[in-house]
Amino acid sequence: MTPQHKVAVVTDSCSSVRPEDELANRYEVVIIPVDIKFFEGGRYVPYSDLEISPKEFYQRMRASEKLPQTSGAITGRIAKAFERLSTETDSIISIHVTSKHSVAWESALLGKKLAQEKIPGLLIEVIDSKHISFGLWFLVEHAAVLSQKGANLEQIREELLQMIPHIHLLAVLESFENLKRGGRADDLVKAHLASLLSIYPVIGLKGGKLVQFARARSPEKARKKMIEMIGDSGKLVRMAVLHTNIPGMAEEVKASLQKIYKGEIPIYEAGPVLGVHAGEGAVGVAFQTA
Repeated sequence: MTPQHKVAVVTDSCSSVRPEDELANRYEVVIIPVDIKFFEGGRYVPYSDLEISPKEFYQRMRASEKLPQTSGAITGRIAKAFERLSTETDSIISIHVTSKHSVAWESALLGKKLAQEKIPGLLIEVIDSKHISFGLWFLVEHAAVLSQKGANLEQIREELLQMIPHIHLLAVLESFENLKRGGRADDLVKAHLASLLSIYPVIGLKGGKLVQFARARSPEKARKKMIEMIGDSGKLVRMAVLHTNIPGMAEEVKASLQKIYKGEIPIYEAGPVLGVHAGEGAVGVAFQTA
């Protein structure tokens, strides 16, 4: 990064991208880890989610007597990252998982305040993406591309704010147990009721909050409905398939999507943070419309 010229781009690991991933390295994005807390010895013990591979995470979650917890309280970590980046640039844009379901955005705002108290001339913009996983990453990646092209902080901020309404994410869960146990299903079909009635909703984000968009009588029908909804959403600019430890099903969803979208459709493991709340067997699609 050229000192004082390039805008540094920061995000959190709820983007489903890890620091060692090729995407993070290609775009020089700084990724701040959130915590996964496993119940051990009668208490919850925090671990950085970047220290745990997806395979290890699912093994430990299956074996645990209680559902792991997540924490987006990253103030100290992000303040240190901002301070370190100040030696390379005077401008930072920090883009975070939806504030409706995480405190990461609020933590970043506090981290900004702490960093600017030490380095008064440091310019930092903190953006609530209103998205999760690759819905968040699409914004992060776009910010990094703009930075590499020489855009300034204000230009990047304005483009991201205009882009947010064009980013979407839909998903179908195999089970509602994690949403129920984690308290994330208040405004969706209640987990136990949905299971009894064999109702499987297509869920997604609206205004940064998880909501139900449609429902079906089986996961297969719900996934078909999800793909129909994507096809009816308008001109598709890009998309990616996400999954929580079910790569075979992700491939099936990709094959169906290729009938409505001719561009590249990468597949990604959604990562431990999403795995805690969605549980195993979830498949989603992040997509951008014109």
